[in-house]
Amino acid sequence: MSKFIEQRQVIFQKMAEIDQMEYGSLKAEYRTGADADHPLGPYYKYQVWQEGKNHSERVAGPRAEQLRKAVEGRQHFEQLAQDCIALTVEHTRQAQTATEAKKNCKRRSARKPPPNSKPSSP
Repeated sequence: MSKFIEQRQVIFQKMAEIDQMEYGSLKAEYRTGADADHPLGPYYKYQVWQEGKNHSERVAGPRAEQLRKAVEGRQHFEQLAQDCIALTVEHTRQAQTATEAKKNCKRRSARKPPPNSKPSSP
């Protein structure tokens, strides 16, 4: 098995291991409290672009942790997909370069050149 196929199989295996994904982002926010040295929070805001609009909601505790894992899962999957694309493009370019090198290589004939013929005398 070629190195390219092995590397791609590793990427596909890692993709298959991701079991949670979610669109959007999750941000932790802090509020200033009575004591400026100790802000309140974190409060979590989940944002996602759907149907041409940005939807935003505040989430707490366990739901925030679940969303964090799912958003990270999607981001990791997207990075693996980019890695797979880059690997495949590089493999394609190497194959094209090898093919072009073969096309441009001139073969020398194995045949001997014909002997010089002498003109016949009348």
